[in-house]
Amino acid sequence: MAGAEPVLVVGAGPTGLALACELYRHGVPCRVVEARAQRGTRSKAIAIWPRVLEIMAGFGAVDAALERGIRLHGAAVWSRGRPTLTFGLGALSSRYNFGLVLPQFETEDVLERRLAALGGSVEHGVQCVGVTPTPVGADVRLEHAGGRVEQVRAAWIVGCDGSASAVRTAAGIGMRQKLEPEGWIAADVRLRTPLEPTAVNYFLTRGQVLHVVPLRRHADGLTWRLTLNVGPVRPVPAQWPPERIAAVARERAAVDVEVLDVEWTSAFRVRQGLAERFVAGRVLVAGDAAHVHSPAGAQGINAGLQDAANLGWKLALVSRGAAPPGLLDTYDAERRPAARAVVAATDRVTRMGTLRPRPAVAVRDWLWRTAVRRGLTDALLAPAMAGFTQRHHRSAASPGRRALRPGAPAAGARLPDADLGDGRRLWDRLPERGFCVLLAGGASLAGPPPGVPVVAVTEPPAVAALRAEGGAVFVVRPDRYIAMRCRPGAAAAAVAAYFDAIEEDAACPVRET
Repeated sequence: MAGAEPVLVVGAGPTGLALACELYRHGVPCRVVEARAQRGTRSKAIAIWPRVLEIMAGFGAVDAALERGIRLHGAAVWSRGRPTLTFGLGALSSRYNFGLVLPQFETEDVLERRLAALGGSVEHGVQCVGVTPTPVGADVRLEHAGGRVEQVRAAWIVGCDGSASAVRTAAGIGMRQKLEPEGWIAADVRLRTPLEPTAVNYFLTRGQVLHVVPLRRHADGLTWRLTLNVGPVRPVPAQWPPERIAAVARERAAVDVEVLDVEWTSAFRVRQGLAERFVAGRVLVAGDAAHVHSPAGAQGINAGLQDAANLGWKLALVSRGAAPPGLLDTYDAERRPAARAVVAATDRVTRMGTLRPRPAVAVRDWLWRTAVRRGLTDALLAPAMAGFTQRHHRSAASPGRRALRPGAPAAGARLPDADLGDGRRLWDRLPERGFCVLLAGGASLAGPPPGVPVVAVTEPPAVAALRAEGGAVFVVRPDRYIAMRCRPGAAAAAVAAYFDAIEEDAACPVRET
């Protein structure tokens, strides 16, 4: 058997590649294997939201993605021929106050190139065919394209190998999956339409849905993605020739949508499921291996990369001996409830969009119009779509209590990236990686932990965003989430206790990550 791999990542989709980038960024090499000999040139997953753009910026991949993608600044939902619900992303507290359309295969190419720049690589055509968990890792059988079987031992193995995950199955992690009866068709098309290629548009008519989003720019125009439901049947692409797709799109859209050409057609039904746990000893699962859900809201890639961001720094610390293995339990404690919420939310959105009874449609539309008039969609829906409202349940990695002041960022929440008004943002003040202590609103800290950067923030926009006018001390995690928020007078003991609790070896401290 070959020598032990510190970390073996199975699957080089967006989640596996992002996790590998996070590990290399934190100084931990890993081996990445992918069953596909080469990636395809079409994909169902196409959207990246602001929180994931922040994650990609953290390991240096966002600029390449932005060069390739199409920026989205908002969305509109049309019902019975008129706009009923709209929201924009421009007011978000982030330098990435927009979404990005980038097909999954292009996202994978961007991430794999960044992984190579960080020193890693992907072994394509290598399939995981057996995993035997052990107390100190896992014994893994890998089958190469030519039929050669390799036996390897990994200290940690992460299954990012999709909804039919071999790693998850071998680890004995259950995952019940439900297949919804409604069938859907996705088509990449050339259009003639007055729709602006800067927004997502949903057209709803009593149970019938047409989703229109720009997909790729060409020298001679745009390719658009159309998605439409076809009823409780198993759809067959061959039964949806271009003229049929064109007729349905013309019938459902509230504006002119003329299909000029169909480049690609696919069919699917929505599958939903959540793994019973994300951690089983030294075997972990992430992305579609851990959760699958409706594509409503385009949360698939986004949920997977949030798994990678949460797991990456923790696995790096544990692998280096800087933190105890129990730190990885917080990955399950934090990401599984978040994934459960995404599964439930996307299911609700799908059901609301496919409502058929006239009274139910009328009530839904009234609620949506009322929310727009009151400014609730920009204030609440946009941050949720962006991925900013996910809060981690209390765990050892974010043990602090919620702030007493309503709406104040506290333990488990993303640290706002406030605009400081001088061309910089709050995150520009923080170290590129690792933990830091943030002193806001004139707060001080007696005896800060050695080796942990301390950043004092007094700029009014940042203090206001943090709701820290009376002073507050924050411990900020490597993933830019808040570990704890303390009053200045009680902060020294709480901050010291936090680092003592998650640090394994004083000679290899967490604070040097």
